[in-house]
Amino acid sequence: MSGLDVPSQLCREANQHLTHEEFSLASAFFMAAFSCNAPVALQRVKSLDDGQYQEIINTLEKWCLGDAEIPKIKCDGMAVVSLNPGIAAVFLSTLCPNNLASSLFKMGVFLKSGRYEEVVSRCNSLLNAHPQHSSKLLLTRGLAWILSQTHSRNGVVDYVQVFTKYKDEAKQHICTKQREYLPQVIRAFHDYISSYENNNTEGNIKVMLHDCYSFLAALAPDDLQICKTQAAHLFEECKFEECIAVYSRAIEALSLETKIKEEKISCLLVDRAAAYYSLGCRTKEMVQDLAEAFRISQIHARKRFTEIFSKADVARVMERSKACIEMEFGDYREAVRAHTELRSDIGTDLLLPIMQALEFFIQCCPDSRREMSIRLADCKLLAGDFRTCLGICNQLLNSERKTYQNTLYVLRGFCHFHINEHQQALKDFQKIVEDESPHPSSCVKALCGRGLVRMISGSPYLTALDYITACKLKLDETFLTTKTYVPWNQRGLLFKVLQEEGEKMLQKKPSSESGNPSRKKTREKDGASPKECDVSGVHQLATLLMMLDPTDDVCRILCTDALYQMDRIEEAHKMLSLALNSSSQRSPVLARLALLQLKKGFIYDGNQLIKKVIQLGDTSCLLPIMDIFIEEDRRLMQSHCHAKGMSILQSRQGEAYLKEAVAYLSFAIIASGGHAKDSLLARGRCYGQLGQKKTAIFDYNAVLRAEPANTEALCAKGFMQMSMNQQKI
Repeated sequence: MSGLDVPSQLCREANQHLTHEEFSLASAFFMAAFSCNAPVALQRVKSLDDGQYQEIINTLEKWCLGDAEIPKIKCDGMAVVSLNPGIAAVFLSTLCPNNLASSLFKMGVFLKSGRYEEVVSRCNSLLNAHPQHSSKLLLTRGLAWILSQTHSRNGVVDYVQVFTKYKDEAKQHICTKQREYLPQVIRAFHDYISSYENNNTEGNIKVMLHDCYSFLAALAPDDLQICKTQAAHLFEECKFEECIAVYSRAIEALSLETKIKEEKISCLLVDRAAAYYSLGCRTKEMVQDLAEAFRISQIHARKRFTEIFSKADVARVMERSKACIEMEFGDYREAVRAHTELRSDIGTDLLLPIMQALEFFIQCCPDSRREMSIRLADCKLLAGDFRTCLGICNQLLNSERKTYQNTLYVLRGFCHFHINEHQQALKDFQKIVEDESPHPSSCVKALCGRGLVRMISGSPYLTALDYITACKLKLDETFLTTKTYVPWNQRGLLFKVLQEEGEKMLQKKPSSESGNPSRKKTREKDGASPKECDVSGVHQLATLLMMLDPTDDVCRILCTDALYQMDRIEEAHKMLSLALNSSSQRSPVLARLALLQLKKGFIYDGNQLIKKVIQLGDTSCLLPIMDIFIEEDRRLMQSHCHAKGMSILQSRQGEAYLKEAVAYLSFAIIASGGHAKDSLLARGRCYGQLGQKKTAIFDYNAVLRAEPANTEALCAKGFMQMSMNQQKI
């Protein structure tokens, strides 16, 4: 093919692609023909109908703007490799003089070659010809101004003008078409802002600066310097919420870096804390930021802290921090109080921010260092860091100042206990208990700690006494101490020990250590009778146990028994009535309710309750109750049940009624302590009629042990034995 035929062949190829609406390939062949012979290509393109012509123009514009790639083409098997956006721009400008796309491409070339004034001049003329495309032209002119470095302020104005009207379009154009110049653009905006840094800005300048900050934030939201500059401006404008958001974005971006720079992030945290402080209602966040900043880098955080906070502000920060620590610790105590599971810890995660805040406070407020160090030791103990707590306690106890000694002994005592140094723990607890004027809360904790040591040493009664004393001093403090300072794996055992000792006190069954005069001496010191001391203490103890485990029915019954013995009948009745629906100890609850109803004179109600116990078939529940009932009430229960049983025997016949009578008579016998002669004889006769002759003889023997010459019992026993012998024959 000759050189003259190539353009024609290329144009024919282009026409073929046009017939298939392959406008990109068609444009490429026309452009290749243009590069070989411009007049031929121009003639062919201009001869196209309007629709095809416009498609060619649109395609060339995309190539000039970089919105599409130029396809590779071949003619007679030979690749045409010389196609590029430069040729497309020339071809397009020849077809359409002053075409915006070709002009923008050419100006891009001028910018790269440093011909900035030509770009500005060209943009000015095009702005008149293409007002509808002013945004792209203004952004191009603005870039030329900035790159020229002599009129960069004009460039900033052009950028802001477009950004305020077409934010998304401007951002997309800059980040795609001008990406390589982005650092110069950002630097120009920084310089513009810096020129007004120390001046009082008002009116249009103030609005302009705000737009500049918005522009920078949109272009590089994660740029640390931009974030700091914008946040500082927002802070000066008292837009603290927006300021906090910017700082948060910067901190998040910085924390994602593989190598975190401690100085930068600690300073940013202090700056954000200042914004929280200025809001006045975000103290918790302020304290968290300051604590985290000092944890990351104490030196840099302290330096920045003293730079931006005045002495008066520092004093207010310390005051707010202290109040926040108290509030956070209160939340921790409430979380512990609300947690119903006794044998597990909760809320330790709440202690971490408290400890960080305390460490910050200790570093910034020397006057309160000792007090805050003790609070920190307390938190370390509660969080399970016993060695650190022990170290703090020893250091403070060995110092010259002697304040908060009781608190330190308590903390050290529990540390010793947790690391199995029980005797050392006992010594510390004993120092507080023996103090002439101990602090009440420390005394409560010391009593709980000493009781714990005594439990481990095998002295359950002394353990109970310590906890009773603690409950009388401060019940709620005893409850919280048990759920926090006592190891979680010891709480279950402690619970059972206190429960069993409380039952023994009410049932007047001394434990193995009762022979020791310690019981008597302890009671005599209180100036109360042994019974009064035990009952009142057991009520306090039962209340504590119910707080520790609200679902435990045995503790609820223990509490009602104590109320009963304290003659607080209505309270006991109310508690039993509430327990009746949910209690697993249904028979013991019914039996106690029956006695209280009989005691109040409600015979029918009492009898109905006894009948329910009989129907449940658990008459043995009366055995431990009889140790609780006073003599007068036992006699009342005995006489009522005996009378009811005899009434059934006299008025009813049949095996079912015999068994019912046996149940009532058994209640009477239990209530009498096993010595009700008439009830034993009557029950023996019932067993005889039921065919349970050996059981009947057992009842007659019980009568004969008390009265060996009792005629009725001897005769009845003889008759039973004779009947048994006849059956054998």
